[in-house]
Amino acid sequence: MNDFTNFGFDISTVIRNNTTVPPEQWKLLRRLEIPNQFNKSDGQPLKRGLALDVEATGLSLENDDVIQLAMLPFDYDPLDGRITNVHKDLSFEGFREPALPISEEASIITGITDQMVRGQSIDEAMVRLIVEQSDLIFAHNAFFDRVMVEKHWPCFAEKPWACTFQTIDWLREGFTAGKLDYLGMQFGWFYDGHTALADCQACLALLAQTLPKSNRRVLEVVRESALNAEHLICAVDAPFDEKDTLRNRGYRWRPAGLQNGKVWWTICLDKEAEIEWLHSEIYRYEKDIPTQEVTAINRYSNRLWDF
Repeated sequence: MNDFTNFGFDISTVIRNNTTVPPEQWKLLRRLEIPNQFNKSDGQPLKRGLALDVEATGLSLENDDVIQLAMLPFDYDPLDGRITNVHKDLSFEGFREPALPISEEASIITGITDQMVRGQSIDEAMVRLIVEQSDLIFAHNAFFDRVMVEKHWPCFAEKPWACTFQTIDWLREGFTAGKLDYLGMQFGWFYDGHTALADCQACLALLAQTLPKSNRRVLEVVRESALNAEHLICAVDAPFDEKDTLRNRGYRWRPAGLQNGKVWWTICLDKEAEIEWLHSEIYRYEKDIPTQEVTAINRYSNRLWDF
């Protein structure tokens, strides 16, 4: 629970107290309103988080381009994951003209048109200032957002990142999907999504929630996962007949056109155990397996493949 709610009114102002319909028979959705403060500070040292979102011309990491960037700074207690002050006065949202036209699908989803971004640019110095003041960057799909922003603003490569989409086992927490708008509705809110700043606010609200099964704050779990060191494992020259075995293990295919591509890969905690599995189940002989350490500094970025 937080000291301050992210809703503008209480349920009692909508649902009468003497209703005969039990609470488990209905659900109230309220418009998301981010407070200036989620929790009072207890005087402990705080960290600066940064909720980030981008909108792009499409969904291709290789071919599409950024059309909108938003950032929302906030403070949090690293010991328990409580979010304290939300720095709305330091928030940023800006358009930029991309190198290619906005796809029809992206324009429908975001409401952003080519006319809206024509001639627009984003001040790199302002972006760098906000990023440099942050200790950890949070995004709901960091695999997309990080790659896209690092194309234009090198300062993002110098900071650790965390992802609310990838690092929470939403299914085990009782949710059937991990989309941001769906999760918001499960926690009781709706918002005008698919603009970058609105998605930043929704991501921040999600970070402030307590997970229903593990009873831990989302920010605490996400940050803990971000601080863990993992390993990229590349199953080079894996036999074609073993593709289903690799896929069932959680491996993904990296296409030939990408750096260090044409390979099955996964990210795991126990490097030695995964290499042993590959030797026994895939190759059935000793083979040199390329690996790369994964930390919050290179996780979700294309720089992970610089080896």
